[in-house]
Amino acid sequence: MSSFQIKTHTTPEGGFTLLELLVTLLLVGIIAAWGLPNFQALGQRTAQTSAVNRLQSAFSLARNTAISQRRQITVCPASANRQACIKAWSGELMIVRGDKTNGITEDDILRIVHAQQGTQVAYSRGWSRIRYSPLGYTSGYNGSFSVCSSSGAEGSLGKKLVLSQLGRLRIDEAPIDC
Repeated sequence: MSSFQIKTHTTPEGGFTLLELLVTLLLVGIIAAWGLPNFQALGQRTAQTSAVNRLQSAFSLARNTAISQRRQITVCPASANRQACIKAWSGELMIVRGDKTNGITEDDILRIVHAQQGTQVAYSRGWSRIRYSPLGYTSGYNGSFSVCSSSGAEGSLGKKLVLSQLGRLRIDEAPIDC
């Protein structure tokens, strides 16, 4: 009679050992700790770029409207009730018909430009408005805007925008200390 032999193959299960899992988690943790500050800096740079774009679009719209409608147009930071101009350039901006800073009605407002979270904007002249003439000039209102991250991180760099008397806003190439 023939004898049958049953051969059993023991194959390892398809999982990870505890040691492999711990080494993998350690490597993921090290890479995340190394990359996290870079992601935070990316977020700050993105917020600054968005704030710069917000200012540029607001001032371009105001200048173009002043020229096309042949009337004075004012850009100013909006108060909470949107009836007056304040000096906090980091908040909402209003583009207003005429040369108004108080008693602004809904009909006077051409556009509200919403605030960019995570940034601080300061105007070097400290005024609560910038007025465009019917020719698109901002005579007497020229100055610069500093756009910085509101995180207040030491050594962080910001952007500077320069408003000329001709009413054009340009970005200064050199970063500024915030």
